[in-house]
Amino acid sequence: MCRMPKRDPPKPGKTSADKVNQAHFGAYNPSEEPSKTSSRKKPAGAAEDSHDPNETRSQKYHSSGSKGGGKGVRQAQAQTSSVQGASNPGENEEPKIGYHRDFLKRTFTGFDINELFLNPYDGRLCYLVVQGSQDILRFRPKATWYRTGLRNGSPWMIRLSNWAMSRDHGSEDTVGTNVATAVARWLPACAALSLVISLPIEVAATPTNFGRYDSFLYKDWRYPRDARNRSENMDDTQNINQHFDDQTRRSAIGKREKLAEPDYLCFIEPNATVIQSKVSEWTEENKRMTSADYVFVSFTGQHLSNDKFNHEYLREVGIHAARAIGVHAYWCSDSCLTSLVETDEKKKQKEKEQTVWNMSDIIRRARAVAIAVPGPLDAQFNGDSLKEWGNRCWTMPEVLLYTGDHPILIYESARSLDGKRQLPRRELWNKAWSDTAYSGQLIDHYEGSLSLTPLELNTVALHCLQNRFAGEYLEGDLAYVLMGLLRQRPEPEASDNEFQAFARLSLANDSNLLLERMICLLPNSLDADWWSLEDAWNVTLWDIYPKVQICGIGDGDTIIIDGARGAAIRWDKFVPVLTLGQETLRHLLIRWTLRIMPLFFLSSIPCLIVSKLAGGPAITGLLIAASIGLGLAGTIVLLSPLLLRLVYCTKTQDSQPFFFGIEGYLDKYQLELLIFGSYEGRLNWSVASSPLSRHSLDRDGMRRDFPDLDEESMTGQNMYTGLDPVKADDGVKDLVRNAHQSSLHEKKIFTLVDTYTMTVTLFEAVRPPIAVVVCGAEGGMQRALLCSEDWTTGTLYRETVMRIETRAWDKMDTLARIRMGLKREDKRAAIQGSQPSNV
Repeated sequence: MCRMPKRDPPKPGKTSADKVNQAHFGAYNPSEEPSKTSSRKKPAGAAEDSHDPNETRSQKYHSSGSKGGGKGVRQAQAQTSSVQGASNPGENEEPKIGYHRDFLKRTFTGFDINELFLNPYDGRLCYLVVQGSQDILRFRPKATWYRTGLRNGSPWMIRLSNWAMSRDHGSEDTVGTNVATAVARWLPACAALSLVISLPIEVAATPTNFGRYDSFLYKDWRYPRDARNRSENMDDTQNINQHFDDQTRRSAIGKREKLAEPDYLCFIEPNATVIQSKVSEWTEENKRMTSADYVFVSFTGQHLSNDKFNHEYLREVGIHAARAIGVHAYWCSDSCLTSLVETDEKKKQKEKEQTVWNMSDIIRRARAVAIAVPGPLDAQFNGDSLKEWGNRCWTMPEVLLYTGDHPILIYESARSLDGKRQLPRRELWNKAWSDTAYSGQLIDHYEGSLSLTPLELNTVALHCLQNRFAGEYLEGDLAYVLMGLLRQRPEPEASDNEFQAFARLSLANDSNLLLERMICLLPNSLDADWWSLEDAWNVTLWDIYPKVQICGIGDGDTIIIDGARGAAIRWDKFVPVLTLGQETLRHLLIRWTLRIMPLFFLSSIPCLIVSKLAGGPAITGLLIAASIGLGLAGTIVLLSPLLLRLVYCTKTQDSQPFFFGIEGYLDKYQLELLIFGSYEGRLNWSVASSPLSRHSLDRDGMRRDFPDLDEESMTGQNMYTGLDPVKADDGVKDLVRNAHQSSLHEKKIFTLVDTYTMTVTLFEAVRPPIAVVVCGAEGGMQRALLCSEDWTTGTLYRETVMRIETRAWDKMDTLARIRMGLKREDKRAAIQGSQPSNV
């Protein structure tokens, strides 16, 4: 049995929850070494187990609780899962009790520090056990999952035949039969095989799950924060059968009507006094049929600290610009966001929010735009103050949405008001904005010289906004700025964060599945924000074709996805994989010969018995028959290792789909030995499935297959091959080496084997993903999100994105609705790394 963490006795006076926590998380000594569980020899690449291999899966990892959670808590206490190599989590943060309901409504209760997975056999929540390479088990980097050694998963008869022929060791470059070792092993292996072949069991593996990948038995039982269909919201369950009129029957995403005119303007009296008034009241008092014309005054709040650049200066700019254009009012956020005479703070705050969210309509209806900056600017309009103004995100719609004919007026506090300068919009963006490559496209689009699709408009606008300062008024300001550029505008929520506000905006508009495409991107950095449009393969959003629909928004940065296909990843062990090759007459004869070998042996025994009892000439015939039968049986037994290899160790045309994962790096030769029992070149390194994948022209393969081919002809053939990333790239080798001593919340190296496409892929992730979820297609491949699960909230989080072959998509099951998050917050990020201990 593995050594479990030490437990301190509960201190008196604590609550029952505290006692459970302390019983579950006792003080743990990182230098403790787990006991060696087995002394049996491992195949190439295998390592010693850190847990008892004789303990059954159900005894050790099954954890299903009854309703109410009592049984689950008791099981959690009894099993006492530990953080590998970590100190007591209670020293930094008290662990919390989490609750989970699986797809069959079975409940589980435990502590949220553990990584768990959904068992593909029955959908139960189990502790996650991950096979690790020798280096991983030696250094034991910090983790929240169990680790175990590598075990051979191939059928026993194939293992024995390869052991007899000494083909169970070495490397890809030294594969072959060691004659001396084979001679020593042959007779024991033949004896063992004669017993196994006599049993009525299948040599090869049996098909599972109807020839499909392991099912990911996931079910989300929680309400969305906002659903596309309002009847699915928690707040509307009581009205689901009631009649809604057209105004009420709308998506929960909501829709905000456009503003016909500003609520407040600063009106200029003949004596140059300024009066803030409600526009509707001013229109009624002056008997005007239309609303007042006005100038929009733009500035940035960071300039208000300047002595000359103050509130009074903004008032003077508004008066001067209005008179220059020939109007009698101006709008400035410094004085028109809310009523100046209102005393109710809550009402003022509400008015301010409504005005900010309608800023785009105020800009569209302005006769002119005046920009106020401290200055001075040179003759070419260059200066830090104009760049600072352009770095504010709200300045982008203030320029783009302005529809007036007048050039933009620029006022500098270091100059007199009469010294204002004018600049056409097409020239301003080049002076004030640094991202001219993207902002220029927006200028062309709004001036009519370039037509951007909704997807291109959103993408280019996001590129521009992500480099600008949004301020700290509301967390979703970035989305509210973008909202002004689009036709449909959802009703803002003050409680929305940036992602939720953007998601609501994306769902409310025909943005050509923008958000569905964004979740398929793989950011270059672990700390990349949700709005980052960078991709590890340098593709654009319109290169991705989504296969899912986002049907709701969850808490934090989560969304509800429908229509995805996916499969579970096996981390705990390899299992026999059914392979199908070309069935020839030779294979059929050998298979029947192996099966009738016991018949030859059994038929010879009666002949020998009768020959002893009978007399006369019959003895000779019986002895000859017995000798022939025993000779045939003995010959088949002596040749059985070779015969088994001829039938079952061949190239494969089709195989049972599985996703196998291990922590660390293992070359494809060792992986093929562990999965199939022999190396026949079945597995290949993926060409471009991961950012760590490498490939090149297959010169060695062409030389081997076509000896007469010269160098020029090789280039003309243009055949490619996937390379071992560790052997082909020193940078990848350094990543693998550094991952051995990574801390709890740093990236680690994992290897994924796909037995259907026969590919091996090396990738980086913070946690071992438990599911492959296909959400889109790109470049002739499927974009698959490899996800871990926060079982306490039922949320899948994107750990990485991988490109898999399209034919694998048809072998996956369609999943139920998924609650997907883009970035998982590490609940134990406070736990720092420690020096590794030896196993």
